[in-house]
Amino acid sequence: SGSGKTTLADIIMGVIKVETGSVRISSLDVTESIKKFPGAIAYVPQDVFIINGTVLENICLGYSTKDIPMDLINEALRISDLSSLISNLPFGLDTKIQDRGANLSGGQRQRIGIARALISAPLLIVLDEATSSLDGNSENEIIKSFYSLKGKITTITIAHRLSTVRNSDNIIYLEEGNILAQGSFNEVRSEEH
Repeated sequence: SGSGKTTLADIIMGVIKVETGSVRISSLDVTESIKKFPGAIAYVPQDVFIINGTVLENICLGYSTKDIPMDLINEALRISDLSSLISNLPFGLDTKIQDRGANLSGGQRQRIGIARALISAPLLIVLDEATSSLDGNSENEIIKSFYSLKGKITTITIAHRLSTVRNSDNIIYLEEGNILAQGSFNEVRSEEH
């Protein structure tokens, strides 16, 4: 905690402007990239906001449910490991969720947040402790699903647990805003303090 992980994510997404240096996505300033490629960057926070509505309305939050193709929704459900939950709900995607997701577990709310991020067909997705409330098996299934998208979606995973990012191409270990180690899992683990 307090190492600068979320601040770095906010800089990458253009929420915080840098005073020195620059962040570029597709050779463009972050703000220009967001304007040129709407929906290309998605974000999943640690605490997902849930509205009093159906599962589908929560997944499509910000979009009309009629504007999102069903195959894209089904793919988002598969990757976020929500398919089995949906099939067990009394009304499937049309099942009502109580205010703030009171009738869902923390892991189920997180999975909805992940599915929500995927429906814009992003090219870059930032997972900010997005799997921290999931049990180990669920986290592994979702991480495996994201690795299956390698070459299609760039994923930035912010995590406290080094095991969460074990198979990442590049790991950056931060402490108090400083990079202490960078490289593969084994390289970072050997330098971990």
